[in-house]
Amino acid sequence: MESLRRTFLKAINLVGQQSAYAPPSLLNDFNNLPELLQKFIHLCGYTGFEKIECAHIKWNDTMLKLSPKAKWSPMRCYQVKFLSQPVRLVYMKISIFGLLPLEALDLYKDAHGSMSIKLMKIIPISNATGKEIDASELVTILAETIFIPHYALQKYITWEVIDASSIKGTINYNGISVSGIFHFNQNGECTRFVTQDRYFTKKNNKYQKTFWTATANDYKLKDGIRFPTQFNATWHTDNGDYEYFKGSIKSIEFNKTELSCI
Repeated sequence: MESLRRTFLKAINLVGQQSAYAPPSLLNDFNNLPELLQKFIHLCGYTGFEKIECAHIKWNDTMLKLSPKAKWSPMRCYQVKFLSQPVRLVYMKISIFGLLPLEALDLYKDAHGSMSIKLMKIIPISNATGKEIDASELVTILAETIFIPHYALQKYITWEVIDASSIKGTINYNGISVSGIFHFNQNGECTRFVTQDRYFTKKNNKYQKTFWTATANDYKLKDGIRFPTQFNATWHTDNGDYEYFKGSIKSIEFNKTELSCI
């Protein structure tokens, strides 16, 4: 039985080969975007930057809370994204109680999403799929425009100005449309994304649309690019807020699909 790590690496290689033959990415013409996005893109150093087809987000100090009452569990997180078609590949290694190794693969490709979890690399725990997972993955891709502003240029995302400090983004792909609102601070940094279009998994694998927030802070400059180094994700459930993910971004590499030390 193939490990999720192996599945992750094979997916990167396959999508990378496909993207090599894909039509060129859109030119870096930001002039038709809302002014807030133009300012954000310029602030982050992407004006005149090379066209981006894929991105590798390097995470540090990532933590996951598996349930609202659980303790934080440290994990290693590896993430690769492709832009011409929305593809999101995230591999996670988690240690429960410091003893039990879990691996998880959070994946969106070929217009479908899935979340797979295995214990000790061989024992399947879950493999969630379906239209709710597809929608949740798409709205997460939309949210990660915070890290990868070139998503703003993709034809499958459209924009609507809300007010002087916020804009609404809508991603429409394979018949599924989801939206969220990006909030910007006085410096032009995007610090928060909120949506009602993400699904929370309840008991018996039932799904419910639940208010979801992603926050991004502590922007830093590295290799000419500014990006948020702190990221948190929170569900706002009927029983209260449930922050389940937090981590720091070490760096972002573009147009490279080779991973090491995984």
